[in-house]
Amino acid sequence: MKFSIITPVTYDKDNADELRMPRYKMFRRCALSVDAQTYGDFEWVIADDMCNPPVELQNNFTKVIRLPEKSGRIIATNAALKESTGEWLCFLDADDEYANCYLEALADAIRLHPEHKVFNMNHLMFDYDYKTWTRKFINMEVQGDKPFPSGTIGMGAFIFHRSVLEDVGMLPELGLWELTDWAMEKYPELKPFYAKNDGSGNYNSLGNPWGNDFLMFYMITRKYPSKYLDTALYYVHSRWGHRWPDDPDYVVDPGKQPRWDPGNG
Repeated sequence: MKFSIITPVTYDKDNADELRMPRYKMFRRCALSVDAQTYGDFEWVIADDMCNPPVELQNNFTKVIRLPEKSGRIIATNAALKESTGEWLCFLDADDEYANCYLEALADAIRLHPEHKVFNMNHLMFDYDYKTWTRKFINMEVQGDKPFPSGTIGMGAFIFHRSVLEDVGMLPELGLWELTDWAMEKYPELKPFYAKNDGSGNYNSLGNPWGNDFLMFYMITRKYPSKYLDTALYYVHSRWGHRWPDDPDYVVDPGKQPRWDPGNG
């Protein structure tokens, strides 16, 4: 069986903020994890959302689509999905990585559970201080058809058969808040999870940053049961890189405080 790995990516190696949020370095790690897969029947479809420098990988399993203008996460993901040819679809964020047995383990699960067209698993989280912990995904065999919010659903922790995408369709190519409004209209049972507590009648966003991963999984599981795999073969890293707590450059909240003076870069 052939897998299509879908990755939207954007980075700017020359941007001063790359010192604080090393997206280019993270993407290199991401690429190494794909190259190390122990299962060989796959393609990696990358949507290059105006990266600097452009994505160039010398191998026989990668297809790079260079978007003509900066378009955002959803448009880039859809562009990669349209170019994919695999029987099974899986996601990989450009700042995350796969365990080298990710595809092998999923192929084995598909073999053992041929009645399922959707599978989901946990994340192994690498915090800014190098500590690790397992973020448990929802066990949909327990959850059933009850509604649920985002929070533990992320890219790479679910896969699905191409026929599922053909049935459910891709996400609408909308901005952050327009996507939230669309979701609330299509799935009104989600409103209690996202309603602002200020009496405005407005909603919080679906997730950080977009919630598109949650919404895709929610759409799929309204029609298809997902087989839960209690393992963590998808690795999520701190977007700020990593520092030991006794490092003199360690900061409590790297998201708000630059670790280095960009002027020194």
